Amino acid sequence: MEKTKEKDQQAYVDVIDGKIVLIDPIGYALVQAVNKSNCENTYLAQIDRMQHFKNRIAEKQLDPKSVVITLINVDSLYGTEIAEALMPGHDWQQYRNRGETPFARGLAMKDGMVDMVATFDKEAAEKITNMQEVPVIVIDHNVVEIFPI
Repeated sequence: MEKTKEKDQQAYVDVIDGKIVLIDPIGYALVQAVNKSNCENTYLAQIDRMQHFKNRIAEKQLDPKSVVITLINVDSLYGTEIAEALMPGHDWQQYRNRGETPFARGLAMKDGMVDMVATFDKEAAEKITNMQEVPVIVIDHNVVEIFPI
């Protein structure tokens, strides 16, 4: 039986690896939207640091069209790999030991970040590419969201 577009939106039960699993595309999309919205709280909580990095772009005379600011929860789904790529060997455990959530914050090259983000969220990667302002890439709540600074 061929699935229709309408059928793809309905929740259904499937067996995957011997386990009964509920597949709910609408529920999943709702959770993703809420998580992306929650990234704004992460961004706003660290807005002073994001402004600091925007100032660093000018101080270092970097081309604002070629860099991004990152704000990555290292313990988030995609955060671990990207943080390790940007800051190899950094001791994130020291922050956890103090009861803090480890965040990788800083400047990164735009093209490389677009490529990394595109592997799990093509829409966010396009947002980075098309943004006229310096993009802030927030990876938290197991999603990525992009904000201007």
